[in-house]
Amino acid sequence: MALSPLTKGGIALAGGGGTATGGYLIYSHINSEIGKIETFKSKVEESGRSLISDNDSQWGVKVSLYGKPNNIHKIRINNEEKATVNKEELKAWCNKNLDLPYSPKSHSILFLIEKWCITPSIKEALLRESKGLIPVEGNLDSEWSQKISDKSSTVKSVIIDKLHLSSEDNTTVKPETLRDWCKSNIELEYISEDGNNYALSKEWCLQK
Repeated sequence: MALSPLTKGGIALAGGGGTATGGYLIYSHINSEIGKIETFKSKVEESGRSLISDNDSQWGVKVSLYGKPNNIHKIRINNEEKATVNKEELKAWCNKNLDLPYSPKSHSILFLIEKWCITPSIKEALLRESKGLIPVEGNLDSEWSQKISDKSSTVKSVIIDKLHLSSEDNTTVKPETLRDWCKSNIELEYISEDGNNYALSKEWCLQK
């Protein structure tokens, strides 16, 4: 293992009869370098992503998605692949594996940790619903205009007055304005049914 210039300098100082205090600091520095072990938790955190802590609603999203028939990314508990999990099982699995030493060869475990232990986005939470998202990429989908038309009675009170989106004559909004809001909002972290305008995303961003 290559030693940093500070460590090399410290070793030289220790060999040259440094003080007892200096020797202790050098010893601690060397030990901290040698003893540093990267875990799955530190690997995730250094990427800037957040792990679920005690937010029951966030664990609920993961458990719901785990139990969907199309989920092929299963975890193993006691050497048994789990078809379904509850919140306690998933939380325990995450806590156990997050503390394990990380290795580039363990990419399959890292993938599962990223899928089941990281805080969900609103977009991910909406996957629990039977309706899909109105497309937010590519050409403007006609469903955005239809959504505004179908909910015209609440466009002003919700979209204009509450969300403060730009409007046309203060009564309606352009389809692309609603689309752009949905595109942005669904990338926010899902906190709960009431947080980060999740309920409005569910109401205005899903297909009929």
